[in-house]
Amino acid sequence: MRLAIKILIGVIIAAAIGLGVLAFINRPISKEAVHAKIEQHLTKVVEENDSLSSALLTIYSKKTGNLEQFAVGTAHKNSEQPVGIDSPYHSASIGKTMLAAVCGILVDEGKISYDDKIGDWLNADILKGLFVIDGADYSDQVTIRQLLSHTSGVGDYFEGPVKKGRPMLEMITAEPDHRFTPEELLAFTRENQEAAGKPGQQFYYSDTGYILLGLMLEAIEGKSYSAILDENLFEPLGMNDSYFMFDNDDEPSDIIGIYANGMDLSGKKALSVDWAGGGVVTTMNDLLTFITALENGSLLSDEVYSQMTDFSHRYEKGIYYGMGMMKFDFSELSFLLGSMTDVYGAVGATGTYALYDKKTETVFIANFGSLDFTEKSIEELVKIRMIYDRMIIE
Repeated sequence: MRLAIKILIGVIIAAAIGLGVLAFINRPISKEAVHAKIEQHLTKVVEENDSLSSALLTIYSKKTGNLEQFAVGTAHKNSEQPVGIDSPYHSASIGKTMLAAVCGILVDEGKISYDDKIGDWLNADILKGLFVIDGADYSDQVTIRQLLSHTSGVGDYFEGPVKKGRPMLEMITAEPDHRFTPEELLAFTRENQEAAGKPGQQFYYSDTGYILLGLMLEAIEGKSYSAILDENLFEPLGMNDSYFMFDNDDEPSDIIGIYANGMDLSGKKALSVDWAGGGVVTTMNDLLTFITALENGSLLSDEVYSQMTDFSHRYEKGIYYGMGMMKFDFSELSFLLGSMTDVYGAVGATGTYALYDKKTETVFIANFGSLDFTEKSIEELVKIRMIYDRMIIE
């Protein structure tokens, strides 16, 4: 799912004033006190937001080895089953980072180049009508790099404007048991939307582009996208609790609540709307394994990973995009956050993320499971870091 972040600077400043003052004028506190304060904060967030049933959080410091994990709330609204730190959840656009990692593996293996044309792998019928500007078709110019970095110009079926018919989110909530195919998602953009610009002309976040990348990977490898993820990521990394949803004709997975417009989609076929753009079920521990593998060089070469983390495309103020990964420059978001170090990594529209702070070698992983927390999840990250950064280092 697309992350349409437009962080409200006023809200972040309020958070900085409310919690930041304490972080600067109070003495450091113990590990136990930090854990208790974060748990209390997450519990309050769940209790005060009707769009949530739970909140999951993991913080891991490579420098100290300290691992803090939290799970508050219940698996679903009106449920008595508590969530756990190992609860599986839909990871939304974190799946884009996984797809980008697979592309990086193929680049390292010499099977593809980032500057290959997508038309080398996909036939003209699939690309037809997706890259038309002023009557001219630019599909023969689109590269893998442009699709990965959202600069191909293709429309976005998930949150992009429509020239006719209902927007995709309305379709999902109106028909939650509709099973989407990749071809149907492409047809939605082809028939109901317009291209945002010529290839390479601008940054425009597009789930449609990642559907094309998923089909490209299937064409290259000659197997399902599910099998590609298993063979390249989940099995070699030991991500034993991660898998691709809706493999073939499987029923929806058993996951904790994920909410859109008040509806729990966790057991609905409409979650197939993500496909290669984010249809992965995972856990916090598996994501910690994944992010660690990216950072320690065991998954990709330094050359390839440096291209993935070249955050040269501006998303919003203080937010930048590489290839399948996003970076937050908090000092740019607000001068009050000038001392807060940058984080980058995988982010999803349902308030889910797996982010890395390179300076402090700290991983932050969370899941709130609601489209209402697209922006709020990052705001909560700011608040949580202001508590965590007070911890006494032993």
